[in-house]
Amino acid sequence: MSSAGSPVEKPAKAASKHTLGSLRGPLAGSDADIESIEKTPGDVSLVEPKLKQKKTRRVKRHFARFWCCYVFWSVIFLAIFLPIFFLVVIPAIAQLVLDNGTLLLVNATILEPRPDSILLTLEAALDLPISLPVRIDPFLLSIYNQDVEGNNTIFSSELAGTVIDGNTTLGVESVHTPVDVKLWTDYVHKVVFTPHAPLPVKGETNAYLGKLKSHVKLDKNIHQNTLNQFPGFSIEDPSLVFNETDYNLVAKATLPNLSVMTLQIGTTVLDLKAGNYTLGNATIDDLILYPGNHSSPVTGILDLDYLVSNLHGILETQGDALSRGFLRLDAVGRSATYDGELVPYYTEALQQLTLTAEVALAGLVLNTVEGVIRPNGTNIFHNLTDPNGPTSIHDIINSIDDPDGSLGLNKTRPNS
Repeated sequence: MSSAGSPVEKPAKAASKHTLGSLRGPLAGSDADIESIEKTPGDVSLVEPKLKQKKTRRVKRHFARFWCCYVFWSVIFLAIFLPIFFLVVIPAIAQLVLDNGTLLLVNATILEPRPDSILLTLEAALDLPISLPVRIDPFLLSIYNQDVEGNNTIFSSELAGTVIDGNTTLGVESVHTPVDVKLWTDYVHKVVFTPHAPLPVKGETNAYLGKLKSHVKLDKNIHQNTLNQFPGFSIEDPSLVFNETDYNLVAKATLPNLSVMTLQIGTTVLDLKAGNYTLGNATIDDLILYPGNHSSPVTGILDLDYLVSNLHGILETQGDALSRGFLRLDAVGRSATYDGELVPYYTEALQQLTLTAEVALAGLVLNTVEGVIRPNGTNIFHNLTDPNGPTSIHDIINSIDDPDGSLGLNKTRPNS
């Protein structure tokens, strides 16, 4: 005790080095501040910070307590999302792929044109912007008129199911196909008079990408070149003939076909005009328009009496064509028939079509003279140049009376 009477504090006795646990650090989870422990450079702490430990324990306790809620809402989400994915998203993607695909007309052959049907071959190349094979079911492909609402199908044909892998050809071959005459007539008019009349096609089918099934709709315009009033139409090698009873004019007509279509028109009759003067007609038997330039034989009747009686007026319609040595003729369609029946859709288009050609007069005269001299390839003056012929030129000369030789004829005299 101090002199002031207060107890004297004794210094704390230092912990003995032999005391148990005196040399260990603070225990994990104790109240000691772990971050206050001094670390030397290079030391690695194996103990997580207290704050991170608390967050981890809190998350674990949360999931351990509410895991059934998470499972419940996951099931609800999948029950909503999966039907939408398979019934809406996948079909939408399949439809988008089809819409972005390319459809090109490879070949179209229309034969046997009857008043209400055709023999159809149609091939189109479909290229989808996807590298995976896609299988489609059989479906009904319809050609239709986009300008008409309601029932606008021109004709339809069944396409077989196939696998589309890259550039794939779809189509039908040699199928007798009924047509809607009015709608088909309108479309034929577009083909004849415009340069690029698209071919509208539509149809519905099921498409399979692996096991995934999608219902898709095809509705596309197949772009193509069309006839465009036959630019480059010409009449070549014309000639008048006088040894036939059914016709007196022969020639070759070229009707360029700029499309990939092959069209059988049938027997085609054209009126030949010079201005308002109808000089005669021309007939092309069983006209078939192949792609490219192809000539067809023409036979016709030229009314020579009418031509001579109206020669002055006809010459006035020619303008500068005569000065260049040509005769300008207009060929106006009259009719198209197949197998003895009038083909209405082709006839209507031809009656509105006027084809203009310039015929070389020199060629017409020369071909006509050659036809007269060589009918069927034989020279009619052959006997006149044959000394042994009954009507040889020598017989004609000998028949001329020239007793004094004043005409200078070198007559053949018999040997004495």
